Amino acid sequence: MFHSFPTHISPDGRNFLDAQGQPFFWLGDTAWSLLTRYTPEEAKIYLENRARRGFTVIQCVVAWFEGSQKDMKGITANSAGEFPWFEGDPAQPNPRFFTQVDALLAYAEQLGLTLAVLPTWGNYVTDEMLFTPENAQTYGRWLGERYRNAPNLVWINGGDCLPHDFESVFDALGEGLREGDNGKHLITFHPCHLHSSSQYFNNRAWLDFHLIQVWTDWHKVYPSVLADALTPPRRPVVVGEGAYENGPEYPRGPITPLVVRRQAWWAFMAGGYYTYGQNHIWRASSNWLDMLDTTGAVQMGVFRQTVELVPWWERIPDQSIIEEGVGDGETLNAAIRAPDGRWVMLYLSSRTHVLVRLEKLCASRAHASWINPATGEQRDAGVYETYTKPGFRQVRTTHFQWFSTPQFWEDAILLLESMDEPTL
Repeated sequence: MFHSFPTHISPDGRNFLDAQGQPFFWLGDTAWSLLTRYTPEEAKIYLENRARRGFTVIQCVVAWFEGSQKDMKGITANSAGEFPWFEGDPAQPNPRFFTQVDALLAYAEQLGLTLAVLPTWGNYVTDEMLFTPENAQTYGRWLGERYRNAPNLVWINGGDCLPHDFESVFDALGEGLREGDNGKHLITFHPCHLHSSSQYFNNRAWLDFHLIQVWTDWHKVYPSVLADALTPPRRPVVVGEGAYENGPEYPRGPITPLVVRRQAWWAFMAGGYYTYGQNHIWRASSNWLDMLDTTGAVQMGVFRQTVELVPWWERIPDQSIIEEGVGDGETLNAAIRAPDGRWVMLYLSSRTHVLVRLEKLCASRAHASWINPATGEQRDAGVYETYTKPGFRQVRTTHFQWFSTPQFWEDAILLLESMDEPTL
């Protein structure tokens, strides 16, 4: 069976492609301690669940720091009691630790999952200061060589940190990974709260795509993604860490399934990708196995199914589609369209009304459908005249139509599709 994994970037810089040159949809989940605190049996249960739910990427860490807690010292061993390095030295990797990594990577491949792996959490660089440019490059080269032929692997440099004064270390790690695997795997950088890889390493040869963390500022997803998407040179953009479902620490909480959906849809509507997270799973709490099927996780499968109703890789963010009712902040509404105007999709993030410019469709008539982002339920929303004729140089009649979130829905997707026969 062929599985799709992200191996390179599309020529326009906007999307991930697999080995067959087909678009790859990044829908991530966060299990930072997958390679350490999970037993092999638990890890398999988790991976099987995420594959079944429609996730495509799992973010995890080799040298885990228990969530950047300043009172935590020392390196986390895996479930077999093995540490990733001998004597706390990254230049001396422990092969016994990595046998579990090998097995999980191979099992994830069977399930069609990509592992996006951080070689170390950032605190071992910026707080514990275990890294130098020299041992970082040695460690990166060793990892790159060991996993050179793994098809389902992406590297994430950094680890919830500001790289100020440590840029040379992170550069050496990225360059070591690139040297070790001969450029076979994509690499990005994971920053801390409301920062992006574009702020620190935008001009680096080892950086292939952008990663953003928003933490409690989940209402900043759309503008953050859009800013990176427009930053030259153009690269794919991933919200790699948003606000975790059920997370208790957020000033802008609670983090409900609706907030999770908003983050995912805003990232997509701005031209980017999204990584979900569940509070108990990233923390590996004692009850994390009971949290595999929380509402937000289940609804990420609905998110992917809805996205795949259209050729999503062609999407163009276009807020001009919404004449009135764009909103802002926590209730921002967003729109995308096809390059040829054959379809338009809007995300209404609350119970609201929007006035839509129907002439943004290159069609004389459009069929409208409502889709519930929470359940996937679809409802017919009627047929509308757009007063636009394909091939005309100028639209002589502007036509608007009001649409309102269906009753009892918290948010909604509106899909408008051309009813005209395709023109050659």
